[in-house]
Amino acid sequence: MTVGPGLDGVVGEASVAEARSTSKPKARTSKAKKRSSKKRRRRRGRAKSSGHKVGKSKLRTAPLERPSGELWVFSENLQEEVKVQLYAEDGEFDDAALASLDHEFRCKRTKEERAVDPRLYEMLSRIQDEFGGKRIHLVSGFRFQRNEGSRHYHASAMDIRIPGVSIRKLRAFAETLDGGGMGIGLYPRSNFVHVDFRAPGEPSYRWIDYSGPGGKSRGKGRSRRAKRRKSPNT
Repeated sequence: MTVGPGLDGVVGEASVAEARSTSKPKARTSKAKKRSSKKRRRRRGRAKSSGHKVGKSKLRTAPLERPSGELWVFSENLQEEVKVQLYAEDGEFDDAALASLDHEFRCKRTKEERAVDPRLYEMLSRIQDEFGGKRIHLVSGFRFQRNEGSRHYHASAMDIRIPGVSIRKLRAFAETLDGGGMGIGLYPRSNFVHVDFRAPGEPSYRWIDYSGPGGKSRGKGRSRRAKRRKSPNT
């Protein structure tokens, strides 16, 4: 049977339309893959940690009020908790309370204890006062580690969180307590806030660290710009 010119034209047009309809989704899929690939490259190149010094104009100028001294701390690594009153009846630090807290802040790996900077405990009490006396979870206190530049090594740093309280809200309040010489870092993926007292003469510092639990703040995937950033000495 011979197909006439008119029918042959219809068949030809149908074939072209069909080819176009099947090729368009492939083009869109290809573009989507390219966009996804670009996003992955951007994520790999994103700095895992970023920070900055804090100017004097942004620091607290008013003197800090004395906290209640009440402390209720739960160590997540040791699965222990302590409840103490930081001050003795004469208004000075209670030595027994400090000893209990130092024991709670001990290194989870070596179990070694150090006398923690008592100013850190006062800051902890102020934080607890602000958030209605809720129990504070200690993620990390003193750490006997190779990195001697870490404020954890010098027993003047703590990583904390409070169940039911946003870590961004916790960080925001901690920043209002800084009259100079404090380091405050936000760890969104690990869900805690780092608070420390810097080494004498060092300025206040702020940072955000996107590394996960047990991860390093810098990795092979960081950008060149990130490589030049100074470590916050957490």
